[in-house]
Amino acid sequence: MALLSGNISELYQSNLKRLVISILVAFLLVGSWRLCGSQCCTFKHDHSLKISIWNRIDLSAFRFFNRWLLTREHHTLIARIFVALNSLVIGELISNFTIISVTSMIFSSKYIFPKQTCSFKVSVVLAMIIYGMFGQMLLTKLSRDFLCPKRPSPSVVFRFSTVNPEKQAISSSSDDVFSINRLFEEAKNRDLVKEIAHDSWPGEHAAVNLIWSLFMSTIISRSTNGLSGAKRFFMHTIVWFIALLFAIARLVSGAHWFSDCFAGGFSEALLVVAIGIYTPIFQYITKIIYFLIDRSRSNVKKLL
Repeated sequence: MALLSGNISELYQSNLKRLVISILVAFLLVGSWRLCGSQCCTFKHDHSLKISIWNRIDLSAFRFFNRWLLTREHHTLIARIFVALNSLVIGELISNFTIISVTSMIFSSKYIFPKQTCSFKVSVVLAMIIYGMFGQMLLTKLSRDFLCPKRPSPSVVFRFSTVNPEKQAISSSSDDVFSINRLFEEAKNRDLVKEIAHDSWPGEHAAVNLIWSLFMSTIISRSTNGLSGAKRFFMHTIVWFIALLFAIARLVSGAHWFSDCFAGGFSEALLVVAIGIYTPIFQYITKIIYFLIDRSRSNVKKLL
């Protein structure tokens, strides 16, 4: 069990400067968004989307992903892909299966944790899930309690009045926005598509995907034994393509604003991962899980 006493460079490298910079960037992102005040959170007025820089960015991003992407006839295939990704059942299965498959593929490489056992690699994955989910849920809880408890998503703002849910939003007519449910009546009838959120801040799916991608990128970057630049670039590309694809899917459906995912989700991911990899926390959690797995295997062998 010498592994439990030594340092594992892929999991922990002390770097106070990068830790401080990561924390500052995260707080600057959230702080810059919060400067617009209650307008960013409530959207009570027709002109509220045009007041702050973040609101202008949000509106431009929503128009790009929603109105431009999904209303073009030759983009029907892309629209169908995003319908699947936003499905409450199929979408979750696709995202979870994809992330698990890519993680398994990368960790099965002889260049990633080359001196460690399969049990240890499983421990790293479990540590990412446990630590990442705990950190994300804690920060989301704090963010909603103290910054913005009920932020309506684009689909809510453009389809219903934020003052009177019985009336259509005055900020837009129904023809100005494109609902995924309007594309496929079957999805609408079965209520299978996630596109409405009354607490869209921060973007939880984006935070989870970005936490995974930042952890994976860190491990890939720190694995220097024989890993060529081309293979490293390929691994990074796959990881970030998947994370961004699943985050963009929420923007397309109108379930989140761009700032939910970037100012909210990315700042959460940055805080969680930076504290994990620039302090011994993530390494300690991994070692504890590995110790429990190893002890369980020993107990099973004794019973047999």
